[in-house]
Amino acid sequence: APMLNGQILEDGIIPYFAQDVSFSLDQLTALDKTDPNGILTGRLDLQHVGILGISLGAMVAGEACHMDSRLKACLMMDAAMPADVVRAGLRQPSMWITRPASFMRLERQRSGGWSEADIAQTLNTMRAVFNDSLPGDGYYVQIPGMFHINFTDAPYWSPLEPMLGLIGPINAQRGFDTINAYSLAFFDRHLDGRPAALLNGPARQYPEVLFETR
Repeated sequence: APMLNGQILEDGIIPYFAQDVSFSLDQLTALDKTDPNGILTGRLDLQHVGILGISLGAMVAGEACHMDSRLKACLMMDAAMPADVVRAGLRQPSMWITRPASFMRLERQRSGGWSEADIAQTLNTMRAVFNDSLPGDGYYVQIPGMFHINFTDAPYWSPLEPMLGLIGPINAQRGFDTINAYSLAFFDRHLDGRPAALLNGPARQYPEVLFETR
């Protein structure tokens, strides 16, 4: 078990971080009830709250959804799921956005990382929750050509990144546009209750995307 400031975290670091999400919801609830500045009282819609995360943030997002039913929609990108999430599943509508294993292996060839064990743990745990432990709506979205860093804003940082092998073969802006479209459609449907045709099946505007729903 890891230690933080002399405290042993028996359940690991992910549940510890997930407590921050619940703490934030607690604080928002208090502000909605009585904002000392009189600005937010009664103005926060806390019945329609979702969470998204990338990499470590995706692990935390999954754990937070497992721990806190106030979260109504859970979007997780390119990361393994915590063991208790795999065991218990998620009650909320959930979306995973990732990429095929072949592009994890290509990333390893170009810039290191992503052992076969890492690839198996990442993909198998995401798919285990999607396939076996999800009573509600689920979406599994794979975007070919992506590397892990394509899920962040890092491709904007430097024009040298493609030459260093840090960015996948997908056009970076195309990757951003695809992530944005599916993320927005997910939250439109499951938080706002609005139509989201993109979630009904394969999309003509994103023919490269491997899309599954259940």
